[in-house]
Amino acid sequence: MKTVLQTNFNGIDGLTITDTAKPVLTDNGVLIKMAVLPISPTDWKLESDTHATDEQQDKLPRIIGFQGTGTVVSVGKNRDQSLLDQRVLVINPAGVYSEFVLNENPDWMYPLPANVSDESAAALSAGTAWTLKQQIDQSKAANIVITGANSVIGLTLLQMLADESRPIYPIVTAASKPYFIEQMPRLTPYTLDEHPTISGSSIVLDIVGRLDMLTTLEKQLSQPEIVSIALMQAPTLNNFIFVHDEFNADRYRLFIKQLSEGKLTALINRIFPIEQVKKKHSTLLKKPTAVAGFW
Repeated sequence: MKTVLQTNFNGIDGLTITDTAKPVLTDNGVLIKMAVLPISPTDWKLESDTHATDEQQDKLPRIIGFQGTGTVVSVGKNRDQSLLDQRVLVINPAGVYSEFVLNENPDWMYPLPANVSDESAAALSAGTAWTLKQQIDQSKAANIVITGANSVIGLTLLQMLADESRPIYPIVTAASKPYFIEQMPRLTPYTLDEHPTISGSSIVLDIVGRLDMLTTLEKQLSQPEIVSIALMQAPTLNNFIFVHDEFNADRYRLFIKQLSEGKLTALINRIFPIEQVKKKHSTLLKKPTAVAGFW
C-alpha cells in the first residue's frame, strides 16, 4: 500500500511515498481504507524538529499525519460489526498517511453522520483551535492577533470567537486576502506590512510558526503575549509559550455533532492528490491555506 514516510529531519525533502505492508486485522481491530488526510502544522514542524510535539515522534522513518477520514472495510471479531462500511474519522498517533489504517482503540475512531463529508471531518482542526481559544479566554489582553488566520485552524478558531467582544486582527498573506474575506466577511484581514497601530495589550495566536513574523509583531505591539502551536522554542521573544492540544474523545464527538448541526464549518480551499504532498507542504510553509489531501 502507498504510505507517506518522513525519513529524516532535513525538512520537506525527507518525505517519500513508498510501498509498505497492509496492516493485518486483529480481533480488536478495525481496518479503515483512508480517503482524506489534512496537512497540519505539527507535521510541518516535525519535518525538521524532533521536539515539535510532546509525543515521542523522533523515531524514523515515521508515517506522517495524526487524523483522517475513510471507510471501514474489515472489523475484528471483538469490535462492533455494524461498523463495516461506515465512514469514520480516525485518530492515529502512529500516522494516517497510508492507504489503510488499523484502529484498535474505539475512543480514537468516530462514525460520521451522513451530512458530514469526509473532507469536512478530515479538515476538522477544532481540537487545536479549541486549545488556542482557551488561551484567549484565560488572557486579559485587550486585543487578539492571529497569524495564519486564513488556515483551517485559523478559520475554525474565528468561528469559535464569533461572540468575542475584543478587537480581532487576522494576519494573512496578500494572496490569501480574497479567500479570507469570502469566508469571514465580518472581519478585516491585514498583511504583516499593513498591520495597524494597536493601543493596549495584545495576545498573539501563532499558527504559522515564522520567527521573523513574530519578531516583527513583538516590535509593533506593546509587550504582547505570544502563544504558538507551530513554533516550540523562540528564545529571542519575550513572553512566549508553545501549546499543544491535548486529545479529548468527547470533544471530538462534540465537534462532529457541531459539524452535523451546522454550528461549525470546516472551511477547505483546495483538495489535491496524495502524490503532491511534498509540493503542498512546501506551499503551506510559505503561504498557509486550507488544504486537504486525498487518496
